[in-house]
Amino acid sequence: MKKILLVVCVLATLLLSFAAVFAQDLYTLRMVYWPGPESDAMEKVLPYFNETYGKDLGFKVEMELFGRDQVFLKQEALMAAQSPDVDLFYTASRWLGKYGMFMEPLDDYLADPEINTFGGSTDGWIKATIDGMRFTENKLYGVPLDLSAHFLYYRADLIDQLLSDEAWKETYRALSKEHLGVEMEPKDPNEWTWDDYLAASFFFTKQYNPDSPTEYGNFTHGKVMGPTAFLWTNCYWGFGGDWFDAEGKVSFDNEAAVKALEIWKTSFGKGLTPPSSVTGEFSEDNEALRAGQVALTVHWNAAYPMVNGEDSPMAGKYKVVAPPAGPEGRFAYNHTLGVGINKFSEHKEEAARWISWLFTEEFAKLYAEAGGIPPYTSVLASMSDARPDFGDMVEIVEKYGRNLPATAGIIEDMACQDLSNAWTDAAPIEESLKNLQKNSEDELANW
Repeated sequence: MKKILLVVCVLATLLLSFAAVFAQDLYTLRMVYWPGPESDAMEKVLPYFNETYGKDLGFKVEMELFGRDQVFLKQEALMAAQSPDVDLFYTASRWLGKYGMFMEPLDDYLADPEINTFGGSTDGWIKATIDGMRFTENKLYGVPLDLSAHFLYYRADLIDQLLSDEAWKETYRALSKEHLGVEMEPKDPNEWTWDDYLAASFFFTKQYNPDSPTEYGNFTHGKVMGPTAFLWTNCYWGFGGDWFDAEGKVSFDNEAAVKALEIWKTSFGKGLTPPSSVTGEFSEDNEALRAGQVALTVHWNAAYPMVNGEDSPMAGKYKVVAPPAGPEGRFAYNHTLGVGINKFSEHKEEAARWISWLFTEEFAKLYAEAGGIPPYTSVLASMSDARPDFGDMVEIVEKYGRNLPATAGIIEDMACQDLSNAWTDAAPIEESLKNLQKNSEDELANW
């Protein structure tokens, strides 16, 4: 019996040793990812893939998070160096103009049943998001993982009171007359123009209305990074402008941009947004909303469960609609975030196997349940009760959605720098726009 026990122990030890060696032999696919709710969701999905499929496939997947203000610079440095240090790059529909040349087309991998063993396909995904991941020769360069769009968030309880309380209405009229030159009536946010947005911001700022239940009217993103410029773009479109004209040429030095910048400059210059918002963005906006510090914001859809979910101190108090309208229309910026294969990776086949799983409904469901926003039609529909923002997102994007072309990513950071100079009064609006026009033209000439 002792000999049998000894043999069993030896065999068990050997099996554990083999398992340890096998685990060490697994290649680790390194995937650059955007820090925030997207990476929070992916972090919950990765263990499932690694434990369920990774060992059989001979690899596991890990995220590389460089920080929200550094991720693009570090990723682009890897691209410029043609480095194989990471296997998958983070991308978006608006970045393919500068990232596509460093990434591997996916079509052939998805068509190969020996690689695409999961049967992943573009079927079932919102077509516009798939099309947004196509670039040179209409080839597919990324899998769309998150649909990002802009909402106007507002405190529904406070707006309801504003629409029914005569004393509040009278104060609102007086403040709009004093600061905007027109006596305005409160409206449902779904009917707002950008002037209504400013009027409400004055009303809900204690500096102008000591009886305001919030300290500031709105939160306006000011951090110098590309996504900040996109929030402003909703307003720019509303005044009839666009980043590129009909011929594809840069178009910032115009009256529409001046008017849109005046809206943003009013929020910063008149103290309608917290002073910290000059260097704030996604996280800081969330904190202001959760703390009840502000009544309004134009913000990313991904924030909804954080600011309005059960764990928020302000749970259920916010409603969302499309951003306000300008004289030329109402628009809601959107783009699709995702990942694609590094052209210089030494493990493209493993990366393609992982990508093929990302194209499945199984992944989309797990990712959505973890907090992601995969643009997979059946998944979004099935979760609309638990995530009402999914229904809002689809409705807003279908009615008012608009995006920028793939070349926008080439100039997004410099655009935000010059725009920031204008809205923070570091330089006159006209001077900032002339600089932006020239800087953008020069940059695009190099591509």
